[in-house]
Amino acid sequence: MSGKNREDKDSYAKDTLAFRVPLEAQQNNRNVNNPNYQRQYPQGQRPQGQYSQGQYSQGQYPQGQYSQGQYPQGQRPQGQRSQGPRSNQINRQNTQQHSGQPRSNYRRNSGHQNSNVNSNRQKPPVQKRNNTTRNNQQVRANNAQRQKAVKVKKTKRRGGCLTKILMSIIGLFLILFILYSIIVMTLINKVNIVDDGERISSGNSLMSSSNVRNILLIGTDSRGEDRGRSDSMILLSINSKTNKINMVSLMRDTYVQVPGYGGCKLNAAYSYGGPELLMDTIEDNFYIEIDDYVTVNFISFANIVDAVGGVEIEVNDSEADAINVLLDSKEGVSMFGQPDENDYLNGGGTYKLNGKQALCYSRLRKVGNADFERTERQRKVLSGILKNAATLNPLKLSSFAGEALPSMTTNMSKGSMYLLSLRLPLLLVGYDIEQIRIPAEDTYWGSDIDGQSVLEIDYDANIDIIKKELYNE
Repeated sequence: MSGKNREDKDSYAKDTLAFRVPLEAQQNNRNVNNPNYQRQYPQGQRPQGQYSQGQYSQGQYPQGQYSQGQYPQGQRPQGQRSQGPRSNQINRQNTQQHSGQPRSNYRRNSGHQNSNVNSNRQKPPVQKRNNTTRNNQQVRANNAQRQKAVKVKKTKRRGGCLTKILMSIIGLFLILFILYSIIVMTLINKVNIVDDGERISSGNSLMSSSNVRNILLIGTDSRGEDRGRSDSMILLSINSKTNKINMVSLMRDTYVQVPGYGGCKLNAAYSYGGPELLMDTIEDNFYIEIDDYVTVNFISFANIVDAVGGVEIEVNDSEADAINVLLDSKEGVSMFGQPDENDYLNGGGTYKLNGKQALCYSRLRKVGNADFERTERQRKVLSGILKNAATLNPLKLSSFAGEALPSMTTNMSKGSMYLLSLRLPLLLVGYDIEQIRIPAEDTYWGSDIDGQSVLEIDYDANIDIIKKELYNE
């Protein structure tokens, strides 16, 4: 554009802005069609360039067309256009001007300057866009790191809480374990522990397994210092692989070879050499390894039954009568004193037998099938004791152990008994109890040897039964 044209445009804009009607006057022009409307201006004060009345409706603005004669002679801007986009541009600029104030030259000048600047402006170099992209990536990376740090902090906080809870549980467990150990060792110290006596080995290959532990329970009729006789013999076999406890009743009249004494009844071995000789006799005749033994006398047995709250047993009329007779016998009175009225049974039925009644029930021999049913009764009572012991709370179980342990004699070490006590809850609850009798049915016959009524047995058949039931072979 030439310099002259630019000067003409600047002069035109200046003159036009000088004569533009203020916004307030334009708003008042909406009432010019009202015949009652008259606005008086003092002489000589009517603004120059006033629009004629009635040309525009309310809210409309002129589009760059002015009535003739508005400019004094010689004052019309050069290059003025009656119509065109320039007038529209001026009108749009006027709408932003405050009422009654002349429009400043700032926008005009800045526009002129901006046009020159825009014409000379160059696109930003690619390097700047790359820097912006790199900065955005860095911001996103920093945000991701902060979020990750927050997550790690929350995880550490959560992990710290879990660690505290876990440590508290472990601490409580250790305290309970220490208390349990103290109580158990106090009870173990009440047991009569004896060293193993002299053992006689026959050199036979014995059945054994790391999963099986065999403990021989010996019930005696001893009183005081007298060793007495082994009235009952039950092999308690614990198999940790099959989770079974097998109670094997050994018939007292079984004819066996006692090491150093020759052939005689099984219960004679205890009389000759105590529990050690009895274990040797069983191992030599049945090829089964016995780890430990526990002996209990009659009175202790009755106390153990009372400690677990009695045992529930179904008895028939003959057994009930025999129990009452044994309670009144000289032997019964010598052990327990005169029975109470509640100790007598009123015929057959299911009873919760107390210690005295359970002992008499276990010793019956002249009812039913003699010693065969007698060993069966003993196993029933022992099963009832184990079943009730499993339901005792810790305090009552401790009371039960306090009654049972002082009357026991064993060759088990304190450490071995302590480890067994740790397994006791699992043994009482999680193991199945099964009963076996040796000799088994149809593997024996009665004989009279040296004036004694004995049971001769098929050893091979009974050994196979023991191997199958105890060792699952």
